[in-house]
Amino acid sequence: MFALEDCQLFFKLLCRLMLAVSLSVGLARFLWATTGPLWRLFWGGDYGHQHVDQGELGGLGRQSCIVLPHTEHVDREVEQYWSKGYGRHKYCGLRENAVSTQEPPTTCLSPSDIPLPVLSDEQRYALSVLSDRVSDLRRAGCRTDPSTLARYLRARKGNVSEAEQMLRRAAQWRQRYDIDRVFTHWNLAAYEQCLGPWWLSGGLFGHGKRGQAVAYERLGRCNFAKLAASMPFEELLKCDIVHCERCVAALEEDAIRCGHPLIGVTIVMDMEGFGWDQVQYNAAKTISKLAASRSLLLTEITGQILVVRAPPAVARAWSLFKHLLDPGVVAKVEVVTTADTPTRLRVHIDDDAIPVYLGGSKCIDGDPECRSVLAPGGLPSPSVLARFSALAREKVGERAPPGADPVPARQSAMSCCWGR
Repeated sequence: MFALEDCQLFFKLLCRLMLAVSLSVGLARFLWATTGPLWRLFWGGDYGHQHVDQGELGGLGRQSCIVLPHTEHVDREVEQYWSKGYGRHKYCGLRENAVSTQEPPTTCLSPSDIPLPVLSDEQRYALSVLSDRVSDLRRAGCRTDPSTLARYLRARKGNVSEAEQMLRRAAQWRQRYDIDRVFTHWNLAAYEQCLGPWWLSGGLFGHGKRGQAVAYERLGRCNFAKLAASMPFEELLKCDIVHCERCVAALEEDAIRCGHPLIGVTIVMDMEGFGWDQVQYNAAKTISKLAASRSLLLTEITGQILVVRAPPAVARAWSLFKHLLDPGVVAKVEVVTTADTPTRLRVHIDDDAIPVYLGGSKCIDGDPECRSVLAPGGLPSPSVLARFSALAREKVGERAPPGADPVPARQSAMSCCWGR
């Protein structure tokens, strides 16, 4: 379906060619180390069928971190972000009125109601065979509904054996982190609410012209390199796992409500604010580790990536060398500068569904950046990170034994930062 088998090789070639035309060494090194992992991070798939080393994923938790001072001081930006609830509805943007609902999407209780795409006889047979093979996972309580199985089959181009292997790795990963109870037993006050306005930035925001969900990511503002250096990897990973589960819950809720299959999401990746200080090898390694987790949790979720407001050097490099990549990859990625951003967005999304700050007409409560739904991003201040660290140590309800009554994670989360 998606020709990603040689994606890693193609991206390495791209980086070498950029070196040849004298782009900055920092840019080339950054793209060499991160383009493949970034593809997996937003695509929800793993190029080259690389095996996910779960022990290696956890190993970065021992990396050194910047020691942040404990302080009660909260600057004006922090106060504004929390008091105005920036990013509070980032997972509600597919609903008819995103800001009128208080509760974010949760685990789908009726996954069998998610419509399947049109399948050939061969695909239906493969789906039936895969279902029989993973009956033990079903008995163990793992998700093996037709919609989930179809996603893993697409990820492995219909190969039942490889889809089964991937599904079992995902089940092991979910068991390791108790992901099936993420919304009831995890410390959501820390891993979702506290950093909500900053990380993860953006959010789900309406639908495109084909009926597909649209998600925005303000990656350029996030300064991920500094954020990754400020937190243990294990904490970043937990934030990302919550994010993945919310996204899948929102997309499945939307599919059932609209009566259509899970259509590949259009990701609008906003690079405005990106600087060369973010080009760091350690950050690239961290992104690669997060991507390995996402390949198991967001399998076959993304359909297209629009990189907007990109630095001119990046857009130029893409236009020069994209013809060297697989046509299937090129067809699903666009890279444009600030000047071309509104025009290209309107090809895929109606103007009334594009936020004003990107050249559209969509405003929420008079805010052209729609920040109650699209978390503005940016680097959290030391006071925010100190609060996150304190909350993370509370271990609210996390890994509670079966049958135990956890501390109500939702209540704790709502009240800690957003005053609910």
